[in-house]
Amino acid sequence: MALSQATTMFLKSLFPRIKVSSHIPLRAILIVPFVVQIFGAVGLTGWLSLRNGQEAVNEVTTQLRNEVSTRIQERLKDYLEAPKVIAQINWDAINLGHLNLQDTASLTQQFWRQRFLFDSVNISAIYFGSAQAEFIGLGFQNNNQWQIGRAGKSTKGKFHSIGIDNQGKPTELLEIGNDYDPRIRPWYKNAVEAKKPTWSDIYPDFKELRLKVTLVQPVYQDNNELIGVVGVDFVLSHIREFLQSLKIGKSGQTFIIERTGFLVASSTSQKPFSLKDEEVTRIKAENVNNSLISTTANYLIKYFGDFSKIKQSQQLEFLLNSKRQFLQVVPFSDGENLDWLIVVVVPEEDFMEKINVNTRTTIRLCLIALFVATVIGVLTSRWISYPVMCLSAASREIASGKFDQIVEIKAVNELEVLAESFNLMAKQLQQSFANLEKTNAELEQRVEERTAALRQSEEKFALAFQASPDVITISKIADSRIIEVNDSFLEITGYSRQEVIGKTGTELNLWVNPEERSNIYKILETQGRIHHQEINLRLKSGQIRIGLLSGEVVFLDGQLCLLSIVNDITERKEAAEALRKAEAKYRSIFENSIEGIFQTTPDGFFLSANPALAKMYGYSDCSELIANIRDIAQQLYVNPNRRQEFIDAINKYEEVSNFESEIYRYDGSIIWMSEKARAVRDANGEILYYEGTVEDITLRKQAEAALRAEQEKSERLLMNILPEPIAFRLKQDTSAIADYFEKATILFSDIVGFTPIAARVSPIELVNLLNQIFSKFDYLAELYGLEKIKTIGDAYMVAGGLPVPQENHAEAIANMALDMQQEIDKFQTDMGDKFNIRIGINTGPVVAGVIGTKKFIYDLWGDAVNVASRMESSGKAGKIQVTTTTYELLKDRYIFQERGLTSVKGRGKMVTYWLLGKK
Repeated sequence: MALSQATTMFLKSLFPRIKVSSHIPLRAILIVPFVVQIFGAVGLTGWLSLRNGQEAVNEVTTQLRNEVSTRIQERLKDYLEAPKVIAQINWDAINLGHLNLQDTASLTQQFWRQRFLFDSVNISAIYFGSAQAEFIGLGFQNNNQWQIGRAGKSTKGKFHSIGIDNQGKPTELLEIGNDYDPRIRPWYKNAVEAKKPTWSDIYPDFKELRLKVTLVQPVYQDNNELIGVVGVDFVLSHIREFLQSLKIGKSGQTFIIERTGFLVASSTSQKPFSLKDEEVTRIKAENVNNSLISTTANYLIKYFGDFSKIKQSQQLEFLLNSKRQFLQVVPFSDGENLDWLIVVVVPEEDFMEKINVNTRTTIRLCLIALFVATVIGVLTSRWISYPVMCLSAASREIASGKFDQIVEIKAVNELEVLAESFNLMAKQLQQSFANLEKTNAELEQRVEERTAALRQSEEKFALAFQASPDVITISKIADSRIIEVNDSFLEITGYSRQEVIGKTGTELNLWVNPEERSNIYKILETQGRIHHQEINLRLKSGQIRIGLLSGEVVFLDGQLCLLSIVNDITERKEAAEALRKAEAKYRSIFENSIEGIFQTTPDGFFLSANPALAKMYGYSDCSELIANIRDIAQQLYVNPNRRQEFIDAINKYEEVSNFESEIYRYDGSIIWMSEKARAVRDANGEILYYEGTVEDITLRKQAEAALRAEQEKSERLLMNILPEPIAFRLKQDTSAIADYFEKATILFSDIVGFTPIAARVSPIELVNLLNQIFSKFDYLAELYGLEKIKTIGDAYMVAGGLPVPQENHAEAIANMALDMQQEIDKFQTDMGDKFNIRIGINTGPVVAGVIGTKKFIYDLWGDAVNVASRMESSGKAGKIQVTTTTYELLKDRYIFQERGLTSVKGRGKMVTYWLLGKK
């Protein structure tokens, strides 16, 4: 019946204007829905097949366009990267002076070596054009041969093509071309105009019939004067060859254009230029012979209005001869002067041919399946209808009470199972009546068992009621009279059971605050229970106790009662009050301490801080400090690593003291602080927080810094007076110091004609002049590791090989003497004349040290010192006179002139030499 109604509703929904009888034959019910479903499934399958084919085409073409455009972009980047690298290498080499622009052979060798860095497909020419119209370059020609190109004065302005061997060396002159001035070429003009590395405009080759683009980079002197332009060529025909190698469906095309519309390269065989009257003319994309490319270019102009408006990759569709074309345009740029568009166009029909054939085949197969399904439905309905009618008749007999019906069906497995169910039904009904009486008996037995269990539960409750340490009472809701209490109630309150039973809490004077009782009964009226309500109870002795009341309305012996449990918390409350007072005392100490007190988390937050700490850090109060500081390491410590060092020290020693650090105050100023802190851990040993105190030690640190500054100042003063090793020894022992040095070289110098100058100028001017001269000499002494001994008037004394022995002491003195002559030439007298000095040098044993107890000075003694002084006094202006001893040490590395025998005071005749310079 239900199946028939459902079928009727289904048919009415399909054919609303046709009247459908509610009595439909079973065969129609089986055939019609089956055929309709098959017909719908077949039609839907065909439609979905076509739709899926179209979507598949869209997806494939999208992936194809993306893949092709991506491959083109990657190849263009690869092509254009090589010229930039080589141009930068040559620019760096010229600026660093590694390339001599006047040496054409070295330039040619440089370019020849660079041609191996990249494939010749990427690099077609490397050259340099100077601001004087000179040109030198290396180019890869269409005949697959490298040639040297030269133009300039040496070629009388003509372009010479020169052969080259496999070593990169020029061979014979191959060709003399037309006049060539690099300065008027497009690539040169682009570089001069940009004043930085850039791509030139696309232009025809000077020699070959081809288009190319050049990466140019101007080269300037330090004064920004143009030296010339470095260039690296890339031939655009390589891009066309790559585009032709791409497979884009059957008839798809790709091309690259400039923003002006001029063709850069395409996948067709047509070149991007035409030749007319030996003049190269570039072609625009809309004028290409290929109809697909020209139509695509015209569509882009119409769609965007201007190629310059295409800012990002876009996928579009358009019709060509009523056929859909899939289009993708992708901007590609490399610097300011190279801005191209990559276009990929794929016809839809390249992919739809097989899909259309498959669709027609699917439709034919669907029609065949529809016919076969209809025939099978008719046969199936006949096969099923007969057994169903047999089952219908048997079911009516069973419904009338005849349970002995036997139904036998062998046609359909499911109907056979249904027939067996009918046969079992009668037997199950008879057994059901017998089982009902048995069930009733079992139910009575269960009731008795549940009653016994209930009694046991009541006994357990009574035991728990009496044994509970909490006060428990049961009172009637109607009049609040107590009907039962436990032993804990009697023990705590001091009442006996006879005094309590039948009385109310008010009569027993239990309630300290009657309003508490009223509030409790209001809660019970609305909620039926109460939980942990704090109350005050008065004991029989008059003592007040505090408890937490929990209660619930229960039904006992046919009346509503209140079951109350009171947990005595008097001791807990007293402990809490004591804790509160202790905390108040701690808080008073915390708030009024002059030291900073803190608690911080391991991750750098303040948990608490006292006013002294907030004031120390420059904050108005503690809350402002806690709210603003979210990362102690970064916000407080001048050196953020100090926070981690603080944590590491506590982890190692559990506490730290005198941990000194620089701290930022709120206003940005810096202070010094000293921390004393420890870690507070939980039961598992995990750190909860750090707590401790902080002391401001800024004043102490400033005093220490001032003391150190004074000490350093004294040290520097002492080091300026005495050599460092001598000063160190005097600080350890103030007794006289005298050290023997077997070999030392001593230099004396004196300014010639200084006495007349001193008479003509003021003392201040004289001292300033001497200070300038001797400061230069001091610098030279320090430069060569020598020890300045003293100055006397306009005389200057310096020694080498002491107080620290030095192997090259004679060479150092000689170098300083030569430099002193150069330095003195930079000074002039008040009359405009240059100064001259006499210099004397000797080498020999000396004693050096400090004697006396006042105004220490490091000095030298010995015959070698006296002889060095005589070398200066017996010398000549502008000359360096040395003894034979010094000459023997230096003769192999310096130039000398023998002076001959010279009278030396106290020594008689001595052979001396003039030091002229280094060899």
